[in-house]
Amino acid sequence: MKKIPKEDLFCIFYVRKPDATVWDSYYNTLDALRPLFKDTKFGKVVSGFYLNHIDNSVRISYFVSEANSKKAISIFRDFLKKSQITEINFEQPRQAVVAEKYGGKELEERFRHFLALESQIGLELIEADLPNARILFATYCFQVRKALLPVREHFEPNFMRHSPTYASLSSEERERFLRDLECFSLAHMMVNFVLGCDFQAIQDGLALSIPEINEILRANNIGFQVPLDWRP
Repeated sequence: MKKIPKEDLFCIFYVRKPDATVWDSYYNTLDALRPLFKDTKFGKVVSGFYLNHIDNSVRISYFVSEANSKKAISIFRDFLKKSQITEINFEQPRQAVVAEKYGGKELEERFRHFLALESQIGLELIEADLPNARILFATYCFQVRKALLPVREHFEPNFMRHSPTYASLSSEERERFLRDLECFSLAHMMVNFVLGCDFQAIQDGLALSIPEINEILRANNIGFQVPLDWRP
């Protein structure tokens, strides 16, 4: 992935493709946005982007040089109109330290790269097998994260199978990405995006069983259950 300069401006679109059900709307919006993210014209103008779920909408946070900022907004709005995706809100390009709460200015470039990388890997996981992707991150929250287990054996088999981006990384780049996922304050960004929600108030302790996880998912109306025989 290309380097995202820390001087590039930061901008946000909040968008949604209306649908009948909560989860269909979010994931259908992601699917509708894929052609934009794969468009070479978009890639030449926008330095990088990352994605979040918020209020059943997709938040597209992107980085762009000052020279390209107006062109980027035009590309976004032309695509949204053509694809019948509703623009809910918009924040003008501005200077920002995105890593302010995650290590500060010294880690800004690394943090921007992590956000862009986790979003690209997440998009590929969702496209390859959405139910499995959501299960992967739900079990991460309530088993791996809760019991403070290593992340590699949980994530890497799925990343290698379903993410060409992850598979193309060097061993050093994979190691750095997995180290970043060991830090829950970073990993929750990917949890929010792929799972479509977040469970940040998890207390350390024993990993939950799959029936216990399913009770939490059912109580929070998350829209899926984990098969009892599921393995990463």
